Amino acid sequence: MYTSSREGTDSFFEAIYTQRAIRRFKPDPVPDDLLLRVLEAATKAPSGSNQQPWRFLVVRDAAKRKAMSEALKAHLQSNEAMRTYFESGAQSDDRSKRLMLTGALELAYHIDAAPAVIIPCLTSGSDRLLGGSSIYPAVQNLLLAARALGLGTVLTTFNMGIDGMLRELLGIPEAARPVALIPIGYPDGNFGPTRRKPVEEVVGWDGWD
Repeated sequence: MYTSSREGTDSFFEAIYTQRAIRRFKPDPVPDDLLLRVLEAATKAPSGSNQQPWRFLVVRDAAKRKAMSEALKAHLQSNEAMRTYFESGAQSDDRSKRLMLTGALELAYHIDAAPAVIIPCLTSGSDRLLGGSSIYPAVQNLLLAARALGLGTVLTTFNMGIDGMLRELLGIPEAARPVALIPIGYPDGNFGPTRRKPVEEVVGWDGWD
C-alpha cells in the first residue's frame, strides 16, 4: 500500500503506516520552526483532566549531546546484562532483530550524531500507569508529526540508564520524570512500511477469544 520514501506526507494514514524507527541521521540541523511544529502537535494530545503534565526538553547543544552519548556508552559498557543482550542480538539468526539491535547500539554510542534530542518529562502524577497514559499520547503525536514533516525519530528509553546524569546536565527537578529519549533529524535512509503482527492476531470481537 505504501512505499519507501524520504519525503514528508500530508496523509494521516501514510504517516502511521510508514513511521519506521530512524536511527541514522544527516548532520543538517532541524530549523526551530519545524521543531516547534512537532512539539506543538505533541501538546495537542489528550491527558487526564486536561492536566497536560509534560515538559519537553530539546537538546541541540553539541557539547550536551556529546556528554549524553559518552554517558550512554559508559553505562552500556559497564552493564553486563545490557552488553550481553546487545552482543547476542548482533549474532541472532533473525535478520530483523539483528539489524534492530546493532542499530540501537550504534545509536546509543553516537546519539550525538542526531542534530537534536527531545526528552519528554512527566511533571505530575506519581502513578506509572496513569502518568504514562497522559504523556505517551503526546509522545505518539510527536513521532507522527515528525514523520509528516519528513523528520526521522525513534522512541528509546535510554534515559533510564543515565537518569542522574541527565538531571544534572539539564537541570531536571526531582519532581519531574524523563520518560523517553528521542533523537530527531533528517533521516539518513528511507521511511517505509513497518512490519507488525496481522491485526486479526491482536483483536477480539466482543470478548478475548
